[in-house]
Amino acid sequence: MRFGVLGPVAAWTDDGAAVRIPDRKVRALLADLLLHAGRPVAAATLIDDLWGDALPVNPTSTLQTRVSQLRRALENAEPGARELIRTAPPGYLISVPAEAVDAGRFRALATRARQTGSVRMRAATLADALTLWRGPAYADYAQEAFTRAAIDRLDEERLAVQEAYAEARLELGEHDHLVAELAELVAAHPLRQRLRAVQLRALARAGRQAEALQSYADLRHRLADELGLDPSPDLAELQQRILSDDPSLGPQPDLAPAGNLPAPVTDLIGRDTDLDQLTDRLAGTRLITLTGPGGVGKTSLALAVARRHGGDAWLVELADLEPGADPDRLAEAVAAAAAERGPDALLVLDNCEHVIDAAAELATRLLADEAGLRILATSREALGVAGEQRWPVQPLPLPDPGTEAADSAAVRLFTARAAAADPGFRLGPDNLTAVVDLCRRLDGLPLALELAASRVAALDVRDLAVRLDDRRRQRGRPDRQQTLTAIVEWSWELLSTPERAVLRRLAPHPGGCTLAAAEAVCAGDVVPVADVAELLGRLVDRSLVVRIDGSSGSRYRLLELVRTFATERLVAAGEADDVRRRYDRYFAGLARRTEPRLYGHSELFAYLGGLYTDRPGRRHEPGRRHETVRSADGTGIAAEVYGSGPAIVLVGGALNDRRTFRPLAEHLAGRFTMITYDRRGRGDSGDPGTDGPAVVGREIEDLAAVVELAGGSAYALGVSSGAVLAAEAAARGVPIEGLLLIEPPFILDPSRPPMPPDFADRLRDLVARGRPGDAVEAFLVTAVEMPAEVVAPMRNAPLWPELEAVAPTLPYDLEVMGDFGLPAHWAGAITVPTLVIDGEQSRSWRRTTAQVVADLLPRGRRLTMAGQPHDVEPAVLGPIIEEFLDGAQAPESSRHQSVT
Repeated sequence: MRFGVLGPVAAWTDDGAAVRIPDRKVRALLADLLLHAGRPVAAATLIDDLWGDALPVNPTSTLQTRVSQLRRALENAEPGARELIRTAPPGYLISVPAEAVDAGRFRALATRARQTGSVRMRAATLADALTLWRGPAYADYAQEAFTRAAIDRLDEERLAVQEAYAEARLELGEHDHLVAELAELVAAHPLRQRLRAVQLRALARAGRQAEALQSYADLRHRLADELGLDPSPDLAELQQRILSDDPSLGPQPDLAPAGNLPAPVTDLIGRDTDLDQLTDRLAGTRLITLTGPGGVGKTSLALAVARRHGGDAWLVELADLEPGADPDRLAEAVAAAAAERGPDALLVLDNCEHVIDAAAELATRLLADEAGLRILATSREALGVAGEQRWPVQPLPLPDPGTEAADSAAVRLFTARAAAADPGFRLGPDNLTAVVDLCRRLDGLPLALELAASRVAALDVRDLAVRLDDRRRQRGRPDRQQTLTAIVEWSWELLSTPERAVLRRLAPHPGGCTLAAAEAVCAGDVVPVADVAELLGRLVDRSLVVRIDGSSGSRYRLLELVRTFATERLVAAGEADDVRRRYDRYFAGLARRTEPRLYGHSELFAYLGGLYTDRPGRRHEPGRRHETVRSADGTGIAAEVYGSGPAIVLVGGALNDRRTFRPLAEHLAGRFTMITYDRRGRGDSGDPGTDGPAVVGREIEDLAAVVELAGGSAYALGVSSGAVLAAEAAARGVPIEGLLLIEPPFILDPSRPPMPPDFADRLRDLVARGRPGDAVEAFLVTAVEMPAEVVAPMRNAPLWPELEAVAPTLPYDLEVMGDFGLPAHWAGAITVPTLVIDGEQSRSWRRTTAQVVADLLPRGRRLTMAGQPHDVEPAVLGPIIEEFLDGAQAPESSRHQSVT
């Protein structure tokens, strides 16, 4: 985690997300701790700094509360960050390295600049230091007494860096630009003699001697009038040199570094963080390799870093060398491209992947022979030599849900390049959706985005999103980059036969797969099962396969560009039917071994390529009306009402909103009043709010309000955790006439491991970090017991966003379940007729639980649906509900029955 005091007090996660610290006193506490980063601050000092004479009733307790709030804010943003705020006698400290705070980083950069011998590198480093300032230091607490000394010290250090930066730029011949910039700075600090000296030299070097002498006279008068001093001897000597027109003050020889870097043709978009961090790392590392798939922008980023480097920088293009060229051949290429390099040069070795062994050997040799040399390499895989640092270059970030799509790097790049191709192109409401779709389909790959954008002059972007192909060639690029297909084909030619086999056989997996799935589908001739893992690793190293470390383990996926290519190769190899059969066989086996259903979301499983039966076409939708009822605390609860007759309220589980019940509600609307509603945080209902025991009470109040809408009483059908909620509502006196409980998920059988104790907190953390899909995946794998192989491709399904939308409420369903133990008080409190329903295809522990719940309740009985999971079509579940509401009661001797 990083912190900022050079401007308003702020904090950011490691990936750059701002940390929300809403309370001003909590931010003041953070500011005070950062003043003493790494050192304890006495509690008495903190209390005095934060409240002064206006002390709270219990200062110590109030301070402890603020510390807890600060820890919680940091933890919500970055798991584990609460540990940064430590209790240390006689108070508290924030345990972070100096450079985790922008003020510490500013000082480190200033020190590094003073120690470098390269004027250009010094100027670049000082510029980096100054860019850390976002405004006045401690801007939002500048009036507080406890910040005053620190602000004064930082302001003095900033001014000293500004002076050193101006001196370095003067040495580099930037006097014309400096003259205007220094005028404002001198006006703000008219008595700074070092600053005046730089201004005088800049004016003289620009041929403006009269203005230089006038500035000197102004300084002399101010010093005499305000301080009774004379200018320093160095300044007085500088005045005499100006008067005598000293040639050394005239224009200096060009100090531009040597090199052969091409001038940039377009702006580098979306790489600011990479550029800053790589520039810093290059100062202390002699070999960095930028890795990533073709078209991700490795070369563009490497050239931008080299331009910022400041010293001699030379580009050595290796793409034209024959594959397998030896180190001597590469050495000749280096000599031809960078024969005039100095002892401290930077070499950019571009496109090393097809000569990887020779490039590794040559880099080792050059670094050993030339002590000041640095190498920046680009390759689909790392060189694998001692001292190398690998820097994976990722595709540009895509729009995140809930953020401005136009602000994402991928959309900004596409928009800029499209406007270059067609000056009339503008991003707006009419084409934003199409642009975002293009960016997603092209996985944020810069080259793919640029090639697509180049077509905007001839094709409307909305048509382009539909007809995107890879036939468009773009002039001015190497042959290997002329088409999207060529980008992948370049890497394909470098693969071994087994590597090619695994790559093409991964194509059927739409959303990626686990290692187990890859072994089942990819193994065969030329690829033994035992080799699949190693071959996958090689493809990851070559940036053709992406490894995703998700909440339920690792899986492997292909970028859409690579997957399209691999699919073509699969067909060309004559393997498409055979691989598809393996794929179907593997997932069909999973279906037999697990319960691959989730109430109301059968479409997700149908998406897995026909492995699961499609839901029948939806019947004609009967009339329904929308209602909003008010819970006891005034929160609006969105509901839908279908049909007429006895009322049934449908209560969803963790991943249900009212839409998932529509087929059942429509099916039964001819006989009953069916009411579906959104539990809090789902659909149009209120925010989930607080957690803990209050959740259950509040949810029961919501259900009571919906029952009131039904006319004051109703039957209730609940699914999974919704079944638990419905039963608990009946136990607490909500007027429920009867209960239908579909598999309440109490864990009563030792064959089912209990939920991890911190599982709800893990889900909250994933949602807070903007990873709702990972939260849903973790829930499905851990709580629903779906295999990761089943969940992985579901993430590409059109309906997956519906699950992500309710991810914030998952922890609240866990709160409803409590410790997953059966509530003993139900036995005496639930007196209404109750039917507990389970599916014959469900896990044994679920069926056992259904029997235990039915046995516990005085008027309870169990029904197992033969040959069914619990997620069944209305045609199966409807008659069961009708029979129950019609009052059919099984005799005591047949409490457990099966129906087909």
